[in-house]
This record gives sequence, C-alpha cells and structure tokens, in this order.
Amino acid sequence: MLEGISEGKLPSQVFRGLIKVDPSIGNIRLSEIFHEEFIEVDSLALQLIWHWRGPGKSEGISDESLNAELLVMLKNAGYL
Repeated sequence: MLEGISEGKLPSQVFRGLIKVDPSIGNIRLSEIFHEEFIEVDSLALQLIWHWRGPGKSEGISDESLNAELLVMLKNAGYL
C-alpha cells in the first residue's frame, strides 16, 4: 500500500487493486491495513475508509473525496 501511494497512485486505486486481488476484503479490513502501514496518520482516516463507496456499494464517500482527505492526512503525517 505504501509503495503504491508513494509511487503516485491514489488511495482509492490502491484499495480497488487490493479488492481485485481478494474480493473478500471489506472496508474495515482496508482501514486496518492502512493503519498498520500508516500508523502516524490521524485515526479519522479509518472512519473515512469505513465510509468509502468501494466496489459494489451505492452509498458512501466518493473516490475523489476519499483521495483528497487521505492525501492531506498522509502529507500532514510526513508520508508524502
């Protein structure tokens, strides 16, 4: 996850890639993986990921909103 985002991929693209590899991964597991790799990011990021409108969902935060919020949090935590 860190490598993909560091290379310029958007968080939603990385998440969709993980889901494509393992369709059983849900938003809660994605948030856990994110938190394991980006421990310094504000915990609000976990809630954003929980509410993200990922594949197969009709409600929630859009890719654009998720990416914008997470990229700011990643920058603020010193990862980008």
